[in-house]
Amino acid sequence: MAQKETNKRKKSFGFTAVALIFAAISLAIVVMINLMVSRLDITWDLTPTGIYKLTDTTTDYLDSVDKKVNFYFLQDMDELSTVRELMPLYNAMKEYSSYDCINFEAFEPDSEPEKTKELKKLGFELSSGDIVVECEGRSKRIPRYTMFNTINTPSSDGKQSRSSFYFTGENIITGAIDAVVTGRETKIYFLTGHGEKSVDTDYTKLKTNLAAHNYIAENLDLISKDSVPEDAAIVILAAPKNDISDNELKTLNDYLDRGGNICFWMSPNDAELDYVNIEKLLKEYNIGMDYDVVEETDPSLYVPNDHTIFMCSLVVADETTDIDITSELRDIVDKGGAIPTMINSRSFVSIYNQGTNSDHVFNGSLLQTTDKIGDGSSTAIGRPYGGAKPRETLANSVLDLAMYSTDKARADSKVMVIGTADFMDDDNIDQAYSTVLVNLQLSVFSWMYDSELALDFGIGNKEQTVDEMVIENRSKAIGTNVIFIAVPVVVGLIGGAVYLRRRYSE
Repeated sequence: MAQKETNKRKKSFGFTAVALIFAAISLAIVVMINLMVSRLDITWDLTPTGIYKLTDTTTDYLDSVDKKVNFYFLQDMDELSTVRELMPLYNAMKEYSSYDCINFEAFEPDSEPEKTKELKKLGFELSSGDIVVECEGRSKRIPRYTMFNTINTPSSDGKQSRSSFYFTGENIITGAIDAVVTGRETKIYFLTGHGEKSVDTDYTKLKTNLAAHNYIAENLDLISKDSVPEDAAIVILAAPKNDISDNELKTLNDYLDRGGNICFWMSPNDAELDYVNIEKLLKEYNIGMDYDVVEETDPSLYVPNDHTIFMCSLVVADETTDIDITSELRDIVDKGGAIPTMINSRSFVSIYNQGTNSDHVFNGSLLQTTDKIGDGSSTAIGRPYGGAKPRETLANSVLDLAMYSTDKARADSKVMVIGTADFMDDDNIDQAYSTVLVNLQLSVFSWMYDSELALDFGIGNKEQTVDEMVIENRSKAIGTNVIFIAVPVVVGLIGGAVYLRRRYSE
């Protein structure tokens, strides 16, 4: 009997020893595999949208590039890696930097002021998180705020909304790289046929400056065309004396439906006519246009003997919007670098289109008359000027001098209005009082076009998702608990009971 017990214990010890050896070997293999994978820096992206890796479209394109692209990322990579929401951008930067055609450099602009200064010589206002790509003297800036997009979708009952967070950076970055590699120039078209200012006679200096930034300015006559050219990045309507036609309205709306961008430089016009079709277009973007000329009544705010040249205020976006066009300019103004000054302007107003597009049209102000005491009042007035019907003087409240709007339901099309076309013409563009307005318009160009693809690679936005389970009622919750909690516990108890029975059985 004693011998039998001894043999049993030896046999049990032998099985245990073998099990421990296999466990140790398995653990060693797992550790070695993990060490090998970590040294190889291999990652797997199991997300539904592939948000942590570049698409085949981008990787195939980068493999084909035979020129060296200088890629400057104005942010510390180590700091970026610690923010979970920014991991898609962090991983994208790592992948872009791994290609032979990319000369990648990441740094914080404040900690490397000399490098930042050199990049600013390319003509960009830069801030942390921006990207600059450069190839053979051609350069493009990608603002930080274009990398991600948040869309709130209201529920059917209107009580809740779902926030979807998208990484849009790959589409934009790959397009920008292609733009500087190929040297393909961006077209800005100036509409003609309505008594506008001409790009060839009134904006020759602007045309030259745009060419230095890979923008080509050309005329566009829509009266003889049925569509806006496919290569149009931006269309500008500069001080039209007459309204656009019904056919032009349709053509411009078709362009906006494709994600187009239009700037309306609407100088005051003393003619007794209404811009009926232009107003129809602007109404879809929740912008109304006044028929007035803005005059400042406070002598400390206007140029002596000219009430129509006056100091105004930049409007900086608050935390409720992802659209930031003016904050960098505001930093310059606050440091005493320039004073926002308006020249011969009409005013605009934000309208709400009967609530039909409030969930997909987002607009805001860029410039306003000065509110000296911060109570929403202003000493500027909007004196009636032109138009087909009598209008009242606008007084006491702050007036909008420039506005922006975008429609998410129309392929992110964008519209900008400003109450003057004089600030960019040859007589004013180099004047100190036009500095802020000129830079504001360049920021709008960047928002409109650089936030879109320089070339459409067809890379969709990648939604940042998390796995979730929706349990509709109490009975389903109990069933879920049984499946995921009770069943594993029961199986574990049965396994333990079987083990103990065999362990202590004769």
